Amino acid sequence: MCGRFALSLAAAEISDVLGVAAPEGYRPRWNITPDSPILIVRHSAEGRVAVLVRWGFLGPWMTEAADPGRQINARLETAVTKPMFKAAFLKGRCIVPADGFYEWQKQPGGPSRPFFIRSVDGSPLLLAGLWRRNRLADGSLIETAAIVTRPADPALASIHSRMPVIVPLELADAWLAPDADPAALASELVGRAMSSPSLLFYEVSRGVNDPRSGGPDLIAPVDATRSGPALLL
Repeated sequence: MCGRFALSLAAAEISDVLGVAAPEGYRPRWNITPDSPILIVRHSAEGRVAVLVRWGFLGPWMTEAADPGRQINARLETAVTKPMFKAAFLKGRCIVPADGFYEWQKQPGGPSRPFFIRSVDGSPLLLAGLWRRNRLADGSLIETAAIVTRPADPALASIHSRMPVIVPLELADAWLAPDADPAALASELVGRAMSSPSLLFYEVSRGVNDPRSGGPDLIAPVDATRSGPALLL
């Protein structure tokens, strides 16, 4: 699962790092929550473009933005055939850039411990996403997205059983290409899952539990003597 993440790139850095202009309204955030705007990179007739969409994917039949069936995640194993995501996997693939993502480790008899997972070198992660456009009951249009997930790497599985699919840089063009074979893409990503960038994770403040909180302090590690970084190789 991926229910919170961070993206701290300044608007001026978006072009340098992602090769696209930042959309109007974009701002860095360290506690990005469901139902809020997220930046995605997708294919357009003019090439790659970055836009803001709502995080909470609506199925093809949904006509309300707050439909209780909306999804923030799509499982890689089933998204290519599931009615909810099938059309988006075919023509609505996107990339969700992130500094890293949060996961919570359940504790018996106590509150869950939040962890932040990022690349070892601090470079942005390219998370696989799906997006679609719906016409709502009031006639307005809305664009929404979900982050694609897979079973977690063994070291990360001690925190949570699933993690976002990280698109290797060399597969980014293929993931965004509108004419790519979705089944082949899914198979390729499953096969390449263990070759995702080296990651590290560490415990962070429970301040991230509050969706109203923000700021770079949220991704700072807590007492290193209790939870130092661990490498995923």
